[in-house]
Amino acid sequence: MTVNSISFPHPVLGNGDDISDGSISPEISFQISDESIRVDVTSLQTGHPDFDRMIEAGEAVWHLRVQCPRTYMREDFFESGSNKTFHLEGVDFEGLVTIEVSLVTTTTLATYRPQGLHEDYGEEKFRLGRGEVVGIGPRYQFLIDKIYDPLKAPVSSIIRIEEGEDSEGPFTVALDTDLIMIHLSKSDYKEYAGITDRVPTVIHSALVLPVLADAIRQIEDYAESTLWAARLKYLLDIRDIDTEKPLQAAQEILFSPIARTFREVNMRLDKGDD
Repeated sequence: MTVNSISFPHPVLGNGDDISDGSISPEISFQISDESIRVDVTSLQTGHPDFDRMIEAGEAVWHLRVQCPRTYMREDFFESGSNKTFHLEGVDFEGLVTIEVSLVTTTTLATYRPQGLHEDYGEEKFRLGRGEVVGIGPRYQFLIDKIYDPLKAPVSSIIRIEEGEDSEGPFTVALDTDLIMIHLSKSDYKEYAGITDRVPTVIHSALVLPVLADAIRQIEDYAESTLWAARLKYLLDIRDIDTEKPLQAAQEILFSPIARTFREVNMRLDKGDD
């Protein structure tokens, strides 16, 4: 989950250091099937007396927004309690889904001034209309990919190697498609086809490893628009792989491809299989 700082014309709980007291950190869990997605949101609370009073008095309500960039689906839910369960149609969502949690006003507030304001606000009081954001929580993301098993074949479900249009020359990489596409020249692809099933670790070391490292380096740029980025981000998260060093992260995903290549090549040389 991530938190974004946004510029508002009034102080907002959870937005940087606008307000020092309280916080918004609900717990969100998912149950996913082909037909439906159940989302359970608990611990919808602020820990701030002024905002808790506003919710209890009906002056503010929780706003849960679900968005799926891949299918352009967006749904909004409102809740005044501390827990909320809602269901989504499974067919309407695919790829990375984002849930944003905020607290919005339901009426006009003539003198909005919650306690714990940053000193920069001085003694100013604010007049807010209906629908104004007064609190924001983290942004939660989860992956809807019904055929993807990250523990079985992480590379084949992220990267595809195909023959390109050039007769010779270096390979090219496309990251703006659903899968990472590696296009080999026609001459290179012919050689690749002859070894791909015989020495797959060599393919991992020579081709997949550098491409995967570069993809990890740029993953945030494609996280909401491509399926490979959503899958790769999910894989990195469930295996708790640090992305600060993309080349090292790529080696972890591929289970030490260099070491496996060395062992395979040495084994073939020892057997005289060249």
